[in-house]
Amino acid sequence: MKKIFFIALMLFVSLLSVDECMAQNRIGSSKSNQSIDSKKKVEHNKWSKEHEEALNKKKKQQPVQTQNIVNKAKEQTKQKEVVKEEKPVNQPSVTISNPCSDDLSVELVSLEGNRASQIVTITVAFTNHQINKTVYIRDSNAYNEEGDHFSTWSVGSFTTLTDIKQKTSWKIGQMLPSKNSKLTAISFKIDGCTIEMRNLPIDWK
Repeated sequence: MKKIFFIALMLFVSLLSVDECMAQNRIGSSKSNQSIDSKKKVEHNKWSKEHEEALNKKKKQQPVQTQNIVNKAKEQTKQKEVVKEEKPVNQPSVTISNPCSDDLSVELVSLEGNRASQIVTITVAFTNHQINKTVYIRDSNAYNEEGDHFSTWSVGSFTTLTDIKQKTSWKIGQMLPSKNSKLTAISFKIDGCTIEMRNLPIDWK
């Protein structure tokens, strides 16, 4: 009987030991899980902080970059304006002597040279301030910077209307483009008046 009691007691003690070990294992596992969760939480908080700092840094840089782009655009616009305001140096303006300006206005429209044919064409605009009439252009002469004289082809006549601008053209004799960048003077007679133009650059094409 004592032997049976002793065996039962030993079994009971063994069961208590097993329960105690299992309880300790559960506690250890719980602590381990808590430690892992805590570590993950710390890492997440660290990542969130770094991400937030990166976003804040990017937001601070954006206004600076935008301002730099605006400043660059303003500078380019300013440079274009400066270039636009530049004027040719020592470029004399065309002068026109017209003793009949009250009756007939005269304007130079163009003076174009053809490199292939070496012929220069002058285009002039007239405005008649009197009654409608036919006017005649004749005795046209041209001179270059070397003092060379160039004869002109036949000009002819045309009918003018009161206060209406009209254009007419005629050709000047052959000349070398390389030696004739401009004409110092062109003169012609129209309706009894001698018109003289000076400092005429030739637009060679």
